Amino acid sequence: MRKRTVLFFIISILAVLTFSSYSIVEHQIQSNETLYSISIEYNVSISTILDWNSNLSPNNLKIGQVILIPQPEGYIYEVKEGDNLTYIAKLFFTSVSDIVKANNLDTTTIFVNQKLFIPKSVVGKGFNNERNIIWPVYGTISSLYGYRVHPITKEYSFHKGIDLAAPMGTPVFCVETGKVKFVGENGGYGLMVEIESSNGSYVYGHLSKINVYEGQYVEKGEMIARVGNSGLSTGPHLHFEVKKADTNYDPLVFLPSSNRIYVLDNTENEYGLGGN
Repeated sequence: MRKRTVLFFIISILAVLTFSSYSIVEHQIQSNETLYSISIEYNVSISTILDWNSNLSPNNLKIGQVILIPQPEGYIYEVKEGDNLTYIAKLFFTSVSDIVKANNLDTTTIFVNQKLFIPKSVVGKGFNNERNIIWPVYGTISSLYGYRVHPITKEYSFHKGIDLAAPMGTPVFCVETGKVKFVGENGGYGLMVEIESSNGSYVYGHLSKINVYEGQYVEKGEMIARVGNSGLSTGPHLHFEVKKADTNYDPLVFLPSSNRIYVLDNTENEYGLGGN
């Protein structure tokens, strides 16, 4: 009887949904558990757990709450109109063949609202590491650092960073290892994250989703958020700032060349489909 009880308990704690090449574990939070202990148990980062669970409060876990954990670690990308595999690979700084393999695709055709799994192990292959920091997102520069006419207020004011236009939900990556200094709403910035490193601090604004919490240490290349349109914004984009000793500097001085945001050279059959 006791064995049956224990077995039922285990099943109630862990339910596994299996997909093509990954599984989703449904973990029920127990007393004395923390995000850190759960991340260690499943060998996934805290940021990944937060990305999969929008209603999860990092500092106030609720006993009995069921959270989703991907095995192996990775992210979901929902295909949007106009997307193709090459573009999606660039958003995650990975290769098309890695996405094809992870999702057991036998065709290059993808469709709107299709959900693709991107393993964390393949993310970042296309980062440009020529400088101390990497590009936080694969996007198009839509506004430069310096004085400009604000697109909403129409006032001539100083733009403290650069804007990178990218679709809603595009992954945002930590440009340099550091500690999260601020997370939350911040006026015109909307949902914002500030991460402080030994070389300065970096601001990420107008987010739709945040995957880190204040005080957390984050590695360079870690996915920390998703692009959004929050705050004073005319469309989905990332506002990115570089600050040193509370003084703002032009991010383009510190970032690799804007012509080489993504540097992965695919010499293999890009689609990994045997030439079909």
